[in-house]
Amino acid sequence: LLGNWLRGLCNLLRLLGNWLRRLCNLLRLLGNRLRRLRTLLRLLGNRLRRLRNLLRLLDNWLRLLGNLLRLLDNLLRLRNYLLRLLNHLLRLLNRLIFILLLILQLVSQFLYLFLYTQGFLGPQFSFCFLQFSLKFL
Repeated sequence: LLGNWLRGLCNLLRLLGNWLRRLCNLLRLLGNRLRRLRTLLRLLGNRLRRLRNLLRLLDNWLRLLGNLLRLLDNLLRLRNYLLRLLNHLLRLLNRLIFILLLILQLVSQFLYLFLYTQGFLGPQFSFCFLQFSLKFL
């Protein structure tokens, strides 16, 4: 009777050892899976960091492009302002030349009148002078 009890106890201990061995194997497999998962998560973290760095780089490039477009817009505005200024200056120069020509014509007419009334010019110069003064207008 005691031998049966001891045999039963040995069988129970053997079953318990088998269960414990299976449990250790399962825990070892779980540990391996957790290590693989940790490695995968670390790799995923590295990829996410790289992606974040790429997105920062893209953001910087887009900001640079925006700044270059603003600079180009400002340069085009400056070009338009300078063209308007040049246009106004050319108009002013045109008016100034016209005024100078009028003054020159008046001076030449007064000079002709003065020379004619003083007797230095005869009536034969009046037609030439009229042609000369009309060329300026």
